[in-house]
Amino acid sequence: MSVLYLSCFGPVRVRVSALVSSVCFCLVSAVELSSALPVRVPPAAIPMDLRVEQMQTLDSSRREQQEMLALKHKQQLQRQILIAEFQRKHEQLSRQHEAQLQEHMKQELLALKHQQELLEHQRKMEQELEKQQREQKLQLLKNKERGQESAVASTEVKMRLQEFVLNKKKALAQRSLNHCISNNPRYWKTQHSSLDQSSPPQTAVSTYNPPAMGVYDSKDDFPLRKTASEPNLKLRSRLKQKVSERRSSPLLRRKDSPISTLKKRSLDMAGDAQDALTCACVTVSTQTNSLGAGSLQQLRQHRTLGRTQSAPLPQSGQVLQQLVVQQQHQQFLEKHKQHFQQLHINKVRHQSSHPTMTDETVVITSCSRERLSEQQALLLEQQRIHQLRNYQASMEEAGASVSFPGHRPLSRAQSSPVSASFISSQEQPSKPYFTTGLVYDSLMQKHQCMCGNTNTHPEHAGRIQSIWSRLQETGLRSQCECIRGRKATLEELQTVHSEAHVMLYGTNPLRQKLDSSVISMFVRLPCGGIGVDSDTVWNEVHSSSAVRLAVGSVVELVFKVASGELKNGFAVVRPPGHHAEESTPMGFCYFNSVAIAAKLLQQRLNVGKILIVDWDVHHGNGTQQAFYDDPRVLYVSLHRYDDGNFFPGSGAPEELGSGPGVGFNVNVAFTGGLDPPMGDAEYLTAFRTVVMPIASEFAPDLVLVSAGFDAVEGHPPPLGGYKLTSRCLGHLTKQLMGLAGGRVVLALEGGHDLRAICDASEACVSALLGIELEPLSADVLKQRPNENAVSSIEKVLENHSQYWRCVQRVASSAGLSLLEAQRGDSEENETVTAMASLSVAALEKRMEDEPMEEEPPM
Repeated sequence: MSVLYLSCFGPVRVRVSALVSSVCFCLVSAVELSSALPVRVPPAAIPMDLRVEQMQTLDSSRREQQEMLALKHKQQLQRQILIAEFQRKHEQLSRQHEAQLQEHMKQELLALKHQQELLEHQRKMEQELEKQQREQKLQLLKNKERGQESAVASTEVKMRLQEFVLNKKKALAQRSLNHCISNNPRYWKTQHSSLDQSSPPQTAVSTYNPPAMGVYDSKDDFPLRKTASEPNLKLRSRLKQKVSERRSSPLLRRKDSPISTLKKRSLDMAGDAQDALTCACVTVSTQTNSLGAGSLQQLRQHRTLGRTQSAPLPQSGQVLQQLVVQQQHQQFLEKHKQHFQQLHINKVRHQSSHPTMTDETVVITSCSRERLSEQQALLLEQQRIHQLRNYQASMEEAGASVSFPGHRPLSRAQSSPVSASFISSQEQPSKPYFTTGLVYDSLMQKHQCMCGNTNTHPEHAGRIQSIWSRLQETGLRSQCECIRGRKATLEELQTVHSEAHVMLYGTNPLRQKLDSSVISMFVRLPCGGIGVDSDTVWNEVHSSSAVRLAVGSVVELVFKVASGELKNGFAVVRPPGHHAEESTPMGFCYFNSVAIAAKLLQQRLNVGKILIVDWDVHHGNGTQQAFYDDPRVLYVSLHRYDDGNFFPGSGAPEELGSGPGVGFNVNVAFTGGLDPPMGDAEYLTAFRTVVMPIASEFAPDLVLVSAGFDAVEGHPPPLGGYKLTSRCLGHLTKQLMGLAGGRVVLALEGGHDLRAICDASEACVSALLGIELEPLSADVLKQRPNENAVSSIEKVLENHSQYWRCVQRVASSAGLSLLEAQRGDSEENETVTAMASLSVAALEKRMEDEPMEEEPPM
């Protein structure tokens, strides 16, 4: 092994082999000598032999043994020297190998550095060359002659420039030739009325530029004698037939439609050069006696003709025109698509009907199809802008009288009947009215987990988007007044929450001024996002704006209802808020919107009594905390409690309030789990025995509802599990509208099944609008509440019997169905009425039987 290993070390290999051979030979010799020696026998007990021969033999053997020992010792020393030499050579070769590797790496690095320097030098050379080329081009441009081109434009730029120059030349030709017509019939087009159902209202000024007054050749001039705008008596019957026909606007003619012609009277046209004209011009046929050039000079300067279509001219501040625009705009938008499909058929019909109209001819030619499409888009855009700008003015001036100055202007065209404009002028435009208010903003949809997976988060942006779409589809949104939401201010948020809480969740995402220790309040969710707990997500960019917008929207709607601007309202907002406490966000909630709105009503509008009804399946712990000692706010919550085993664990029936607020905190805490689940019968009983009697005795000035829809059927047990129907929620809303003069505002809280929350929102908004609701089924009316609900309601009545007098009267009917309770109430009312009538009859009889007292003598 030593020989094989040492063979790789060059010159040392021969020397090491020789050393190893010598050592082996010595060892073999030693073995041979030792085997040849006689076996030593222990000395026997014999007398001492003093012979000299024997002593010499013993000395020689001893000497041989000493030599053997010396030889062994020498071999060991040589072996150690050999090993030391081997180690030294090994270390030397290792150092040499490492040095060679380092040298190789150094050479590689130098080569790489040299290559980079070459690339950098090449790049610099290219940049310098490019710079020199640019400078040369610039110098050539500076030293160029005036006749040479300054730059080379692209093909598209050249086409645009040519088109621009051509349009300018056409405009100059149009201004230089007045009332001209081409002799080529292929440039003729039909003229239709502008008050057809399928034509847009003409509110923009025509692109025709009238020339200045001057001397013209009688052959080229066709003065206005009579037009189709004021029909003669002999054409009146014919025009009535034409008005009834469906006509299309010339501005909406298809690009690929064939140019149709009108039958015209023979005109004396002079000048063959007019055939080459490509500009669009409008001409009106005249009678045979045309005005001469001299008479044209005697005409006084008149107002330039700003419109050439048949739409009515403005009268009395353009009132009639604006009203016609408002009347036709919606109809035009609806039939805009069908117009293009029917345009070709209408043109064929006009070609067959126009030969009978021989007293007037209207010919419209266009310069190109692109020009026509640009004019169409421009006129439509101007129409919309003009309508928006004058909408408010038209509402204010709709009732103004119409005055006619001097001569009667052109107020209608052939296709516009006399009565149309004046009937429209009597209509009043729609104004905001006293109705249900809605508030919604799509910015609240941006509050979502940064993981982007809405399936793992029940409180997602699709909730409010689905509700808003349902209200639009059913037409309920159009019956309501939609108001604009706003962001709540930091001062408004601090009416319920602490300053630190407001600064943490209501300020900008950077939070430079906040203590870094608050970052520990956020946790990493299993989905990879950020939140304050396992359910309540937080988006660093959008959440602060969304939560403030939700609060501000609710506040804005509540104040409009409280001030009498709106009848009632429904706030489609997220995230919810009734779980948010003074310094703690939880349960998807950051700021308590309903509680903040109630606080601001007390501070700014001095509202005396506020009722807050919370029918979310989870207890509103944040709202209860905000008003636990306030007797001006009655908080009533209907929720699943299960002896504190359902989130958030608060809301026990024994929680009545504290201090002056004792008795003003009512918790209808349903227990018993989902065996069976609570439904319509249980909620109707709770409203009949607890909510409505106590609320009526409290007599609130305004009703706020934390409208959580997670008690509606369709939610899994962890999120609710109850079987309440949306129809029942509509009837509960209708009952609450009997309080506070109907001033009721619902704010969306929980609810995560999209179909359930959409149905519930539709039912509640229908009730707020006063729409007749679908009646409850007979089974629900006859169904008695289950035993768990009865025991929960009786416990509430027992706890609040000493604070509310009405509770004692309804305590005995907690286990009855709605029909049984109504029947008992009617019998009780009849009994009270009968007893009252008997008491009055007995009193009258007693008064008749008693003798009248004699008057004392004077």
